[in-house]
Amino acid sequence: MRSIQDEKAFSSSLDSIFFLILISISAVILMPSLMAEEQYRSAGYVSAQDMDTHLLGTILSTRTDEFEYTLKPTEIAGLNVTFPEGSMLESSEETLYGREQKHRTFADIIAEDLVLGITFENGSNTVYLNPMAKIHPVSTEDSIEEFLDSMIGERYKYRFEARWHLVSGYGIGSEIKIGDAAPVDSFRQRAKVSPPLGYSPSREEFFDSMNNSALLAAASSPDPSKEIHDGYNHSIETASRGAAEAITTIIFPAEYLESLNTTDVSFNSEQLSLISSPDDMDIANPELVIALHSINYTTNEVFGLNKSIPLESETMSLNLVDEINDELVDSNNEMISAYLKEDMSGEIDQTVTNIINATDNDTKIALHEEQMESIYGRVNQGGADIILYLWQ
Repeated sequence: MRSIQDEKAFSSSLDSIFFLILISISAVILMPSLMAEEQYRSAGYVSAQDMDTHLLGTILSTRTDEFEYTLKPTEIAGLNVTFPEGSMLESSEETLYGREQKHRTFADIIAEDLVLGITFENGSNTVYLNPMAKIHPVSTEDSIEEFLDSMIGERYKYRFEARWHLVSGYGIGSEIKIGDAAPVDSFRQRAKVSPPLGYSPSREEFFDSMNNSALLAAASSPDPSKEIHDGYNHSIETASRGAAEAITTIIFPAEYLESLNTTDVSFNSEQLSLISSPDDMDIANPELVIALHSINYTTNEVFGLNKSIPLESETMSLNLVDEINDELVDSNNEMISAYLKEDMSGEIDQTVTNIINATDNDTKIALHEEQMESIYGRVNQGGADIILYLWQ
């Protein structure tokens, strides 16, 4: 009986050894394939990461030979643009309002598009503040997509995003989105692009609104909580006004509007013959008509200021331009200030408490300067955020 058990044990040992040998042989056979597959995966990972690192810089610095878009002023002004029968020209709007730019970098085109494509979230609606330039984002996206496809081909998937908000979290801004939503494990690279003009509130004016001396005086007052809160509210109002002036400069170009009273017209006589109003009125300066309708759209339809705009006037009232400009600044200032005060109330409450509880002036000043930087950062984003996602 013992002999039989020993034989079974011996047989089981041989089976185990034989099984381990088979596993070892399989490993020897399969390992090169598994290692190669992992090497390919690693190579693809490194390649995608390397391409992501260089591609964003490449696209921003690359110059495009031609970039074309067409303005759409006739819709907002209610003008008819037609060519005589038998004309060799096919598109009246492209002839009159087409724009062609050569040898511009994609960074410039993107920055320009973010300014021209600025929108305003008015309740549940999102409206263009420059409706004449609606086609510009389409041309921009097509141009970027064509370039990325030529660089990447079908090797990787991508998503390109550009965002610009003059006030962080506030409903005025613009964005570009190209490609499908990126997975969480995608490679990404970020960059900043400055808009064409320096649209940012004055840093010096803002920090002067509540300097360190004012902070220490408020902290040592009989009611430090109220005094410090009032100081930060004043700083928010100062920052908001700077942002409101920047926004108004974009959506309401006062200097350009005032220049329309000159006798110079950007259209020649042949082009003027192609433009008529719905009532076939004689239009001496269609550029002025378009400007008046644009003012009416921005002032009344978007911001609801209920201003009387003389749409058939032959001159641009300088007083009207100044009046509307000031009211747009005041309106935006009020809305931005109210938004920031509400949105930052918890943060400021905590800062005020910490300042009051601080036992030395250096700590109070450090807390104050950090809070002031936080407020200023909400109205000065340092340019547009550009993000490129890449994955396999």
